[in-house]
Amino acid sequence: MTLLQLTFFIFLALALGGVLMACLILLKYRVPRALSNGHGLLALVALAIFLAANLTADNGALAWWAFGVLAAGFLGGGFLFRFLFRDRAPIKLIAGHAALGVTGLALLGLSAF
Repeated sequence: MTLLQLTFFIFLALALGGVLMACLILLKYRVPRALSNGHGLLALVALAIFLAANLTADNGALAWWAFGVLAAGFLGGGFLFRFLFRDRAPIKLIAGHAALGVTGLALLGLSAF
């Protein structure tokens, strides 16, 4: 298993955590702080691994595009959900954050496999 493939599976686990949080929000349950903090912290770790994978191997332009999209999702999610909408995030912003994540995951999957 390459570092790029490991990164893909970490981001896949992050996506499942994001789906869980979105379902809790839609069902009007309170999202545990540990879940949202863990989602962001694991995303930061995954981005660091992804950057290392891209810097140490020639993964191609698609991997760099995936990194850019996922980094934008990380920065946007951190800014929007940590600072602007701490308690009540609008569904449209959650959907936009998810769309960036799914797009980046698809690009990463194409470049890793």
